[in-house]
Amino acid sequence: MAFIGRERELAVLNRMYRTNGFQMLVLYGRRRIGKTTLLNEFARDKDPIFYTGIESKDDENLRELGNAVFSHFSNGTGAVQFRSYSDLLAYMTACVKASDQAERHLIILDEYPYLAENAPELASVLQREIDHEWSRLNIMLILCGSSITFMEEEVLGEKSPLYGRRTGQMDLLPFDYLTSARFVPDYTEEEKAVVYGITGGVPKYLAVLDPARTLKENIEDNFFSTAGYFYEEPKNLLRQEFRDISLYIAILNAIGNGSTQVGEISGKTGFDTSKVSQALRKLEAVRVIEREIPILNEKKKKLWQYVLRDGMFRFWFRFVQGGTAAIERGYGAQYARNMVFPHLHEYMGPVFEKICQEYTFRIGMEGHFGVMLTRVGKWRGNDPVKRCPADIDVVGINENEKTAVIGECKFKTEHFGKEEYETLLDRARLVAPYRVERYLVFALSGVTQWVKDQAEGDGRIEIISMKQLYTPV
Repeated sequence: MAFIGRERELAVLNRMYRTNGFQMLVLYGRRRIGKTTLLNEFARDKDPIFYTGIESKDDENLRELGNAVFSHFSNGTGAVQFRSYSDLLAYMTACVKASDQAERHLIILDEYPYLAENAPELASVLQREIDHEWSRLNIMLILCGSSITFMEEEVLGEKSPLYGRRTGQMDLLPFDYLTSARFVPDYTEEEKAVVYGITGGVPKYLAVLDPARTLKENIEDNFFSTAGYFYEEPKNLLRQEFRDISLYIAILNAIGNGSTQVGEISGKTGFDTSKVSQALRKLEAVRVIEREIPILNEKKKKLWQYVLRDGMFRFWFRFVQGGTAAIERGYGAQYARNMVFPHLHEYMGPVFEKICQEYTFRIGMEGHFGVMLTRVGKWRGNDPVKRCPADIDVVGINENEKTAVIGECKFKTEHFGKEEYETLLDRARLVAPYRVERYLVFALSGVTQWVKDQAEGDGRIEIISMKQLYTPV
């Protein structure tokens, strides 16, 4: 498959590579996010020392990295065994000094945590070599890792020996909905949205889908078959992060089925709140869940909600978890057709809101709505007039000018009608003191003629089609 996306990241990497002198980039992100793929694409036309660490309790990483380094500098002839990382780095320094000083040396240590966890001295040895030698040499060093906590604390953290040495850092995130759509170019806009909803924009998950097959075939084969890529994926990922995954599975199942507060999750799982709170923090750290904080109500912690951040996890715990008995007996396709596909529009509601928020921010940053938006999110709180809970799917604000745009999202087969329209206009008062400059209507199936007539007579109303959502600026 052709390399897709990451244009900005590649531009940063190449700019650093073209900058003379020492450069050190720290690259990290959750598993399956495409770190190694990005590094391979970046290094494709270069001659790097590229080593990927492995989980090993002995000196295998030292031995294999040493072989890679010696092979690089000796043009593949002979072999040597280094006694320590100190000796290995000193050898690298000597080789760089002996080379043409204009030559750029690229060193990529992928899965760096695997090297460092079994060699606690490595960070200090690297720090010493950087300070005394590499800072004056034409070297670009990239440290890459999937353990976000390790990379943030043991590489970027103030207590790390490497603190202050980096010249750049990159936290690799999932693709947005527009880039995700490039993996399935011939799908309809509705199907592209669903693809984003079941993968969360994670590059590996997008690459698993076969664009030559239908969306439903891809879902059936990959989620609802014991041989499918996604059938065991959540458990496989959790096992890479945690020793005992039973607590985490229970928590994710509770969140996936609507429990959003610690107390609710504790009651649903049967685990005490302190244990649940600790597990939630760990799941946040590996970016499986997140706390959804409503815009303009950030200080009201009672309104915060835990949600599944990862789209694949969200789909799996909503649909696959409850169908394992049927799937394991070979009835996965029947289960999907009867218990999943009829509910896809309902499932896509929160996903569609996120897509519309991304669109609003992207267009708003260009000043398209007559106001430059600085933040976009979902508003949730209490309506003081009607004395009931209320929400606004899309709220974009300009904090300096106290102006806003608000929007309603409907991923349904029914048209967006008069009731939804009037509700949207009425809720403008909930974002006071912000003044609403534009009302946005996002509707999968379009709007009624009545709504069209209202929009034609009111320049503040903007109806945004699925085609518009998927048209790059």
